Amino acid sequence: MKRTTKLSFYFILFIVFGLIGYWMPLTGDDLNWGSYWGNNYFPQGHFLTYDGRYLGDLLVIVMTKVKPVAFVAYGLFSTLIVFMIQKIKDQLSKPKFIGLFTASIMAIFLIISPKSIFRQTLGWHAGFANYVPSVIFPLLLIYLFIKNYDKKEVHYYRTITFLTFLASILTQLFAEHMTLLNCFISVVIWLFFRNHFYDGAKKLFNYILLGNFIGAILMFINGAYMKILIGKDSYRNVTGSGAGDTIIGYMRHTYTPKFLALIALAAIIFIGAVIFYTYHLKDFKRKMVNYTLLAFAAIAVLPFVVVSPFGSRCMFASFVFCAAIIAINLDIITERFEKFLLPLMTIIFLIVGIRMDYLAHDYGHSFNTSIDYTNYQNTVKRDTYYRLQYRDTNYIWLPAPVENDAVYNSLYVRHPDRKFVAINYWDWTDAMRKAKSKASNGDNLMKEFDKQIKTKVKLINEKNDR
Repeated sequence: MKRTTKLSFYFILFIVFGLIGYWMPLTGDDLNWGSYWGNNYFPQGHFLTYDGRYLGDLLVIVMTKVKPVAFVAYGLFSTLIVFMIQKIKDQLSKPKFIGLFTASIMAIFLIISPKSIFRQTLGWHAGFANYVPSVIFPLLLIYLFIKNYDKKEVHYYRTITFLTFLASILTQLFAEHMTLLNCFISVVIWLFFRNHFYDGAKKLFNYILLGNFIGAILMFINGAYMKILIGKDSYRNVTGSGAGDTIIGYMRHTYTPKFLALIALAAIIFIGAVIFYTYHLKDFKRKMVNYTLLAFAAIAVLPFVVVSPFGSRCMFASFVFCAAIIAINLDIITERFEKFLLPLMTIIFLIVGIRMDYLAHDYGHSFNTSIDYTNYQNTVKRDTYYRLQYRDTNYIWLPAPVENDAVYNSLYVRHPDRKFVAINYWDWTDAMRKAKSKASNGDNLMKEFDKQIKTKVKLINEKNDR
């Protein structure tokens, strides 16, 4: 019964997150990865001097070309994060009920993550491909550390050891700051804790250390990083904390001083509360997990004090680690009430998850309608392109207004000399509704839709002229 319940729970998570990936439109540089740039990236050797995120780049290329792959990737990696954090909790305290309360809390945290983080990870295929999968291995390291600490009867089959070694290499090929974090963790375990592991576990951690450094070397021998170090990269820099695109500059330019003060206060309160609470715990392993997750959250963003550009996507790992502290300890504190709280949290996740799936579907529908309408406008003589706006940009990464999206224009617009005019979401959806009621068949839909759009524009112009 428990096994079936757990499988059903994680299957639901897989579907909810998978549908977000399947329906989300291609935004930002997703269009580049899904077209000419992605087609030539590996065959023409661009990957040798662009960055060392070979697996992340490969994943985004495939996701932007094959929607089912995006579905599987979003569902799999998001669910794995939740699963690993639940496994860490289970090592600290055996569940008295089903053992999914931590997972339910983490699932909610992921689905309601701050908009700024969501739009650059779950709302952006390129952001997801690099920043979400890279979080899983540090969680695996914590799990292995807690599971094997001072445990004598440990044996890992050669297959498991090899697969872990392979994973320790491959995980280094997603995001630079996580590559550095993995190396740091492996070195700390080897220097200070290796005497607390017996032969089987010690051998496994040695292979992880070796794999992490092999992966890091494979990443950083890429020609891009030499250009960054000597200051010849047009996008990325190692310039110091005064740069506008480092974490400090990003915070100053993105938020008001008042909001920054609130963020700083909240961070101080959270860190202080975690340290105070953890200090008084008697369970050594719980202390290690809390302090380690807190340290990971800080170390993950530390490189961006001097490295630019920094974006909210770079905070995804830190957000997950901090959320994990809350989820794990809340579960342990309230484990006697899990029987009542788990169904409630699952229902909350389903409500929020269905809402996010609906929004992802709406964003995707807007994107596809925009392409169809642009293709129609390519066939008619006029001085203007009407570009359809999204409902909002709260959960998608849209660095430029739709009418100024240079990549979209280069891919779909045949007459770039025309004027671009943005059409409000509510105006064009109303126009589409009227067009569908009048069009006799699908072939005439865009023609009728175009008539309704021009009528809307005429009415808007008359209203503005009054």
